[in-house]
Amino acid sequence: MATAQKFPQEDLLLCDCGIGDNKEHLDWSTSRQMNWYQDITWPRSAYSYPEAPDMAVEVPYKDGTYPWDPSGTTATMPNGDVWTAYIEAGTPDGFKAGSAVSTKNAQDILNCWAYRGRPVSAAINTTVTHDAICWSAFVCNRDNHAPSRPDDMGSHTSSLTTSSAAPATSFYSQAPPATPVPTTVSGQPTPTVLPETGSLSVYSTVNPRFINWQNTWQAFINNFVWDKNTGRCVGGPVQGNGFTIAIECAGIQIDEDTHMTLLLIKALRDVGLNSLWFNQNPIVPGNNGSSATNQSWVVMPEAFTIQATDLATNNVVGRLAYKTHYDGFLSGPCSACETARFNKKFFDPLIAAIQGSYPTYHNFTVAAQCDPWMVCV
Repeated sequence: MATAQKFPQEDLLLCDCGIGDNKEHLDWSTSRQMNWYQDITWPRSAYSYPEAPDMAVEVPYKDGTYPWDPSGTTATMPNGDVWTAYIEAGTPDGFKAGSAVSTKNAQDILNCWAYRGRPVSAAINTTVTHDAICWSAFVCNRDNHAPSRPDDMGSHTSSLTTSSAAPATSFYSQAPPATPVPTTVSGQPTPTVLPETGSLSVYSTVNPRFINWQNTWQAFINNFVWDKNTGRCVGGPVQGNGFTIAIECAGIQIDEDTHMTLLLIKALRDVGLNSLWFNQNPIVPGNNGSSATNQSWVVMPEAFTIQATDLATNNVVGRLAYKTHYDGFLSGPCSACETARFNKKFFDPLIAAIQGSYPTYHNFTVAAQCDPWMVCV
């Protein structure tokens, strides 16, 4: 019988191993495993290894299906403890992605957090490479937040590469078309084949430095004047106080009633009304609000882009952007990316807007990141 001792600081890591070892598909993992720690201590550097896990077990690839999914994946540790993890794989880093439970105490459920891109241990499966390593995908513990990210870690998507990338989320308007289950060869797992037809990838970038737009947000959105025949923006640059904002947009006609350009303009408008990246009529500390004039102004990123790509053809089907050009040399403190601003109030309006392309598109993947990560001049 397995012991039922409870470890209050225990951690269960769901890992993707051997990333980069398949030379034909460098972003694939060659195995997956669960690592259990009585109490993990994370190194200060993102690319240093913690101590070896107290227990580990390789997780089957489930006939070609990525194992970290909502249906649940079960594995048995060397001491007989059985763990099952239920994961929403598209969850952005830092957010709760699901839960894990063990047979030693079915009432004691761990919170699982998306936490991608840290090397954690050697891989059990050495079929492809004898020195394969495992990278964190999800961390399950009793905390009410994800582990902190070291300064040198950046942000990672489900591609699980070590390059800085964007938090990502996925939304299905309906079940995707049935996809044949790929067969797997021992030691050469085939990745899940995702349906491409009807899949739209939306990628957004935000400049972490802010400007003061001295008008209403709707007044700024009204500058995105576009031609319905070409789908392109036709308005000129927008003049601000000490700066000029260049505007661009373009998109395809989706159907008789829907145009991608209009959907992207709506996405920008709704993100601006909801996201922490935009602040409408902010209250200035020390101002009691008793001024005679009620001015409208918006604190907003100095540059912003949204780009939509049809994954079936890999063609860009829509793009919207604005970028600030200053009248003179700008100096001041550096502005660094605040990733906490990439939250539900950013992603939800973006997803809701692009849902307007249904039924032409029914599977949406949205990713966002700062570009650049830090601005100093």
